[in-house]
Amino acid sequence: APPIEGAFVMNIGDMFDVWTMGKYKSTPHRVIHASSTYRVSIPFFYEPNADAEVKFLLGGDGDGRSVRYIDHLHAKVSTNFDHADRYQ
Repeated sequence: APPIEGAFVMNIGDMFDVWTMGKYKSTPHRVIHASSTYRVSIPFFYEPNADAEVKFLLGGDGDGRSVRYIDHLHAKVSTNFDHADRYQ
C-alpha cells in the first residue's frame, strides 16, 4: 500500500491475535521500499517469559482459556520451518 502522510503504522504481533482469539489478526511484516526517499523503521519486539500464561480475553468464545507462551512459540516455529522437528 502507498504510504499515508503523517500516518503511524503498528504491526500487531501473533500473541495479540491469540489473546483476542482472532479478533485482531497479525499480518506478515514485509517491507518493499520502492521509493527514492528516506525511510525510517524502528522495530520493537517484546515477548513474555517462556512460561508466561497468556489468558484469552473474556467475551465471545473466549472463556478464560489460556496458553503458555513457549507452547504458542513452538507451534508457530514448527509450522514455519521444515527442520523444526529436529528440536523436539
